[in-house]
Amino acid sequence: MRSKAMRADPRHKPLPLEAATLLTEGKVAEAVESVRQAEGIGRRAARKRVDAHIANEPMLRVQLEMQGHAARRKFFLWFLLIDAVIVALAIYWFVYRDQA
Repeated sequence: MRSKAMRADPRHKPLPLEAATLLTEGKVAEAVESVRQAEGIGRRAARKRVDAHIANEPMLRVQLEMQGHAARRKFFLWFLLIDAVIVALAIYWFVYRDQA
């Protein structure tokens, strides 16, 4: 016999395929919009459905965290590159502008 914990909860139906695919790509906001359009519900209810799906899928949660870390790392590297260019321009301006 199956225990109650093993049975699927009928209140929680699976997400639409498009929303689930968007989640695997790390596009949470787009997945919420997809759920809204597919089911005709409000933004808050769609967000709760997506959050519940993420909470029930530990591998998806880890994947989303990894994608978030990668996005923050990429942003930081771009920020560092822009800062280096600004510093190089400032050095050029203050050191070499009188020689030209």
